[in-house]
Amino acid sequence: MATLVLLVGLVALLVGLAVGKAWERYKLQDGVWTDRRRARESPHYMLGLNFLVASQIDPAIDELTKAAHAAGDPLEIHLILGNLYREKGQVGRAIQEHQSLLQRPNLRKLEHANVLLCLGLDYRRGGFIDRAIEAFTEVLRLDPHNRYALSNLEKLHEEQHQWTDAYATRQKLAALPGAADEAPRHNEILAFLEYELGQDALKRMDYTEAARRFEAAIDLDPRNAPAHLSLGDVRFYEGRTPDAAGVWERLVDASPERAYLAFSRLEGAYPKLSAPERFPALCERLIAANPQDWRARHALARHLSAYGRPGDALELLFEAVGYNPHALALHQTIWQTLSALDLPPDLVSRYVELTRDAIFYVDPHICLRCRYRSTELLWQCPQCHEWNTFVEERIAPAKSADVEAQGL
Repeated sequence: MATLVLLVGLVALLVGLAVGKAWERYKLQDGVWTDRRRARESPHYMLGLNFLVASQIDPAIDELTKAAHAAGDPLEIHLILGNLYREKGQVGRAIQEHQSLLQRPNLRKLEHANVLLCLGLDYRRGGFIDRAIEAFTEVLRLDPHNRYALSNLEKLHEEQHQWTDAYATRQKLAALPGAADEAPRHNEILAFLEYELGQDALKRMDYTEAARRFEAAIDLDPRNAPAHLSLGDVRFYEGRTPDAAGVWERLVDASPERAYLAFSRLEGAYPKLSAPERFPALCERLIAANPQDWRARHALARHLSAYGRPGDALELLFEAVGYNPHALALHQTIWQTLSALDLPPDLVSRYVELTRDAIFYVDPHICLRCRYRSTELLWQCPQCHEWNTFVEERIAPAKSADVEAQGL
């Protein structure tokens, strides 16, 4: 008897596995049995994917449409087709494609979430912000750990300057299973969101709240440059000049490549502390640590020129040009310094020789994620909306062919 029961159980298990495999291969959708394996094995499907990899969207759409019809219109191909229409800019067609999938009976929970996710991306691309937020929120109700819905929801809040909501969403992302490995990046973004909340407090002239937010940003990411700058500004407005200088100096120590952002502030603060000599000492220390730091040379040269030492300033400027011959700011300072020296012919000739092949530009910056260009350093890219992705791009190396884009 026991043997018979065991045999019946084994047969039931095998039948269950067989039914499960059949259900994966064939699923009833809109009254049509869909053969998923047949869809993936279709030559149209494979050809469509090849076109997709080659970024040939129109041929990909044609082939995938044929594959969908041949296989009984499987959901996954229509998801892809809707996404391709969105990439083509045909947002209305993409919305229609994805909305039609929601009408299918017997959608599983995960499939429902995936369709809503694609629909949310359609709405976001079309500028339907409220609908996009609603779609992503529904995805998270169905699948609370969906990182794509959380990421897009965060970006929507950021675009609307809803910093508190963006912060809460990023915290949920950071708490997802397996997110520990990305903790530094999460903290970096949370720090920028704290900075934005501090900026909002500054607009309300709530200096206490602003300082608290900036300090929280620095605690999350000690290299966060704008939080250091703004916290120092708040301390300076409060008349706490020593504290302000200390905050700006911490930025120099924590992030030397961004030290130049604090130069003008420190140069103005040190005389108020009866210590103007601290600024040239700071620049010399940065140059010693990084001989290619043209910005520290530039700042020191301007300082020396202001203190009646244009000759010493010019030597520093010539050195700086050797490391970055294309920075317009350097050449403007050289012109001013040469004018102060009554344009000695040998110095003018030396300058012309140094800059013969230079193309002047205003310190361009480029986003490492999407290649967006800006004449100023931005903390968030206006195109891809990623944080802290800009570096200074060099048109050509000055001293070595190995020198590439640097964020000095």
